Amino acid sequence: MHNRFRLRKHLWATLLSFAVTSTARADCTGPASIQAELRTNPKAAAFVRLGKWFEVRHKYECAAEAYRSAVQLNPRSAQTFELLGTAMLALGNLSAAASAWQQSVKIDPGSIAPHLKLAKALEELGRGDEAKSEWETALKVDPKSVEALDGMSRHLIADGDYGAAIRLLLPAAENSAAKESLILDLAQAYGKSGMLDDAEALVRKSLAVRPSSLPLTSALITVLMNKRKLQEAKDVSGRFAESHPQDLEAQRLYLRVLVTAQDWDRETQLARKLLTAHPQDPYVLYATGVSELRAGDYSGAKLHLEQSVALDPNFAGAHFRLGLALVKLGDAPGAKREFEEVLKLGNAQPEAHFELAKVLNALGKNEEAQRELTIYREAVDLDAARSLAQARSDEAQREMSAGNAQKAAALYREALQATPEDALLHYKLSLALDSMGDTAGEHVALEKAVQIDPDMAIAQNQLGYLDSREEDYAAAEQHFQRAVRAAPDFTDAWINLAATLGMESKFAEAEQAIASALKLDPKNDQARQLKQDLTTAQERQK
Repeated sequence: MHNRFRLRKHLWATLLSFAVTSTARADCTGPASIQAELRTNPKAAAFVRLGKWFEVRHKYECAAEAYRSAVQLNPRSAQTFELLGTAMLALGNLSAAASAWQQSVKIDPGSIAPHLKLAKALEELGRGDEAKSEWETALKVDPKSVEALDGMSRHLIADGDYGAAIRLLLPAAENSAAKESLILDLAQAYGKSGMLDDAEALVRKSLAVRPSSLPLTSALITVLMNKRKLQEAKDVSGRFAESHPQDLEAQRLYLRVLVTAQDWDRETQLARKLLTAHPQDPYVLYATGVSELRAGDYSGAKLHLEQSVALDPNFAGAHFRLGLALVKLGDAPGAKREFEEVLKLGNAQPEAHFELAKVLNALGKNEEAQRELTIYREAVDLDAARSLAQARSDEAQREMSAGNAQKAAALYREALQATPEDALLHYKLSLALDSMGDTAGEHVALEKAVQIDPDMAIAQNQLGYLDSREEDYAAAEQHFQRAVRAAPDFTDAWINLAATLGMESKFAEAEQAIASALKLDPKNDQARQLKQDLTTAQERQK
């Protein structure tokens, strides 16, 4: 005991010496009271207080050293690891921050804050699967956490799983008093899945409660632009800009709409006005350059567009317009550089390939030019097909809303001729066929949807329902299992899986499935009733 005490005192002395040395290197000096305490009785709590003292004063390197000393003395403190992660984040070391938060959640998995911090860090580090797991865990800790719902839905949208995002957000975001971030997430999921009418209705309902919200106004304008309602988009953005004359974001939003709608007279007037007040704003510089390029002032356009890309190098539109200006000024190598930068930034506009092909031809690089032209033609064909599919899908959705399922099915089939590998369109076709009572056709459409996207949980769930109705419980179970694997928060799929397992007399597995459903929705009457039914069925078998 005596030796262990001496060893511990030696460890404390070493840690204190390290802390004092490190602090000196970083030119850190803590308050005399804490420093004195650490010399006579060094404990983890004192190092934590020292770390917080440094953190308040934005001395994050010193704070991190203090927290490291604290966790060495008390390696089971989840809170200290969380504090260490926050300090490392402030120092710009995201990887170290994530490692600290991982330790925190291991020690205390029931605390939501480190899960949220870790999930965000993992997203930024490009570790998407791990981030998704943390979002899911955070939602299990607190299913109503706005931050967790926001993070998980953004992850699902980024993955293209719009249906799962919609299911996750609907209970929290469908009422007008919901948090704005969740409303915006749901509107985006609707928009990405082609449900533009639903997105518009949601945002308009929310704007009625928050008429001064710039993010909601911007979301409505995005929907209107996607629905090709350019005049209404101009009217909405114009009124908002007029009612917020000192708000640069509101003015910039109106300017964007004018540029997109090619309302050149008003765009030129507003761009000039904003440039005088905000000469260092990259979008205002861009809009000014666009106006000058259109008017034939190529030198002026080059100047302002160069300033725009210098301030915002990731703005593909400014690089593209700068390339056009350089072409007009006879600078083919400079134009080539700008068009290649557009493509590096992931810009999907076919015109960048076309303009690059022209410049390559001018430079005598004919083979490269031909390759760019081929890409351009393929992209144009794809864009045309997508536009046709979107138009037919929008029309079909209107027919479905009017109760004309047969006409909607025909329109969805036309859309699928243009884009046959669109899983969501196959699913929408299945809904129309279901309304018509065409079960066989519905089954084919759903099978095609999950063939393209095996993780489309809503399609897997419906296939399971159709199979269970035909008493093919083995096939139904497989589909329900895939549904809950793809979307662990899909309560209905868990209930359907439990019912199917019960029909197969797999009562232990059925109980686990119904427990998952009740964990997601403890007040679900259907799940409660099924749990009773499963208990009764087991008792009868005894």
